[in-house]
Amino acid sequence: MTEELKDVTAIFDHYRVSAREIWNTAFWPDPEFREGFYIGQFEWIAKILFDTLVLAKLDVEFSDEDLFHKPIPFFHVIPNSTGAPIMIAVPHPPGTATYWGDPVTRIPQEGVELHFIEFFDWRQMAVLEFQYYKVRIERFDEHPHLAGRDALIEKQYVKVLFSEPRESSD
Repeated sequence: MTEELKDVTAIFDHYRVSAREIWNTAFWPDPEFREGFYIGQFEWIAKILFDTLVLAKLDVEFSDEDLFHKPIPFFHVIPNSTGAPIMIAVPHPPGTATYWGDPVTRIPQEGVELHFIEFFDWRQMAVLEFQYYKVRIERFDEHPHLAGRDALIEKQYVKVLFSEPRESSD
């Protein structure tokens, strides 16, 4: 990457903590909790929060439909050490559970490109921590066959860098 990148890790962490607290204090402990309804409502609120606390601060847009489903190409998740632990999804048929068990379990700082999809927690119906970044591997020089796969990497091992979106040439 030769373009100038801005470190936006603090902006992402502010969103992460805000979304986590809303779920953990306003949704999860409710004695009349209705699983499907509350999850849908929280996902809607999380998108509004991300749009307001992250995208608007950086003066960029991303489709609401794609948010938390597709990688955001201008958010680069970069390992902050010479080798960070990572869990990479094993290919599986659509609609089946994801198995995070690829034999590659470390990722170098150089020779990789990871794009943010969403924060991840193992259980949706519990107190949330959002300790993982769910990313899409766009490039992995040592293991090119892993390009296109999703992966999880703990927040303490990465920083998030922002690159200005490129103008489309229609």
